[in-house]
Amino acid sequence: MKYKHTQTIKSCPIDNATLAKEVGDLYYDSLALFLAELAKKLKSDADADSKRGRKKLANALYQASKDIESASKEIEKAWEICEPFVKEWLVKNGSNRKDF
Repeated sequence: MKYKHTQTIKSCPIDNATLAKEVGDLYYDSLALFLAELAKKLKSDADADSKRGRKKLANALYQASKDIESASKEIEKAWEICEPFVKEWLVKNGSNRKDF
């Protein structure tokens, strides 16, 4: 039997604490996008579980999706606050970002 869920990301064989640090070190605009995509994924999982009659699981996943989407919006606010300073620093230090 093939399992969909895993304890670690197969293509990224690092422990979850390291993964969290790596994701947390993304620029905040990228982190907000990542969180928004994660929220969408969990909502999709919730939809599937709801269709299977797993109401308690679906409700928990819907709530997690909403909470992560909220976190994404807060990180977007953090990006708006620090974006000018990040751009300035990147320009001074030879940015490799293509969108600045």
